[in-house]
Amino acid sequence: MKIVLLAALVGSAAAFAPTVSRTARVTTLSAAEGAAASAAEDLEKTLQVIMDNMEDDGSGVDDSDADDDVAPSAPPAAAAADPASSGVELWSVGYDDSVKLAFAATGSEGDFDAFKTKYLADTSAMVAAKGLL
Repeated sequence: MKIVLLAALVGSAAAFAPTVSRTARVTTLSAAEGAAASAAEDLEKTLQVIMDNMEDDGSGVDDSDADDDVAPSAPPAAAAADPASSGVELWSVGYDDSVKLAFAATGSEGDFDAFKTKYLADTSAMVAAKGLL
């Protein structure tokens, strides 16, 4: 009788035990059909899927390197004369240009040198307050 009672208890305990099921998972990129063989190929395929599903409303900026409708411009004369030059046009900004812009924005009233001194002091104080010095 004790054995029957023990068997009944063990059998009923199994009804309350959680069931565990494990599924096989694919852990390599090449296991799925059509999957990328490398991380670089995976990135390329992902970008292709994104680009295929994007709508083009024509309002964006074309920042691609393709200049299909623009004829290449002639290099500057200075670049052609100097063989060491890369043909890149260099730009520079004068030391006082930001002060001149601020002076013009305030209405250009008063002495520029006095404005410049105050502007540089105020700008230095703002930079120091932000902890950028």
